[in-house]
Amino acid sequence: MCDTYINGIGYVCNDCQSEFKEYLQNEGKTDLAEGEIKRELDGFMNTAKDDYVQGDKINVDDFFAQYSR
Repeated sequence: MCDTYINGIGYVCNDCQSEFKEYLQNEGKTDLAEGEIKRELDGFMNTAKDDYVQGDKINVDDFFAQYSR
C-alpha cells in the first residue's frame, strides 16, 4: 500500500521513492526546488522500475560502442 500521493503524479510507493532518491543522488541533483523535484519525479515515474539504476556506470562513448557494429 502506498501512503504517499503527489498531485498530478499519483501514488509513489516506498520502492519508487528509494529508487528516485538514488537517481537524484547519482545525477548530482541534491538541492532542488520543489517544482524541479516534481518535474524530475514526473519523468522518473514514466519509466519502468529500475531503469535509472540498473547496470554499471559507464561513459557515453562506451555505451554507444556496445551497441555499434
